[in-house]
Amino acid sequence: MKLIALFGFMLVSSSAFADESNVNLPATDNQDPLFIKKCQEFRQAKADKDIDKMMSFVQKQFKDTEDKKKRAIAYLSKEAEKFQKYAQNPDFEITSIKMSTETKPLFAQVRIKAKYGEKKFLSDGCGFEYTKEDGWIIIVTSS
Repeated sequence: MKLIALFGFMLVSSSAFADESNVNLPATDNQDPLFIKKCQEFRQAKADKDIDKMMSFVQKQFKDTEDKKKRAIAYLSKEAEKFQKYAQNPDFEITSIKMSTETKPLFAQVRIKAKYGEKKFLSDGCGFEYTKEDGWIIIVTSS
């Protein structure tokens, strides 16, 4: 019985964060509206501190060992905490969201302008890159 429980635990832990549904995005070019949708999903996951959802944007190479997974989780948790400081403000409001037209063909950028509070403004967004290995991916460190 203990062997079955141990095997079940190992299976769950080895498959944890295997979801890469937000890697290799099926965008047609760097102006595809899909980038806005994926940027909003990633930002919402950060606002909710939903590590599982955030990890679905992370490429396999950054989670193929336990050590790499732990580092990715630590990084994403830290980024989520920073993001929550203003995104959870009751006065937080996105004032515009659009694709940048000033990017190279293999890069896409979603530009977001927001305000939180009477005189606090924020310019933020998400970057995406086309890679040979993983297609279109979000650049987690810039989003």
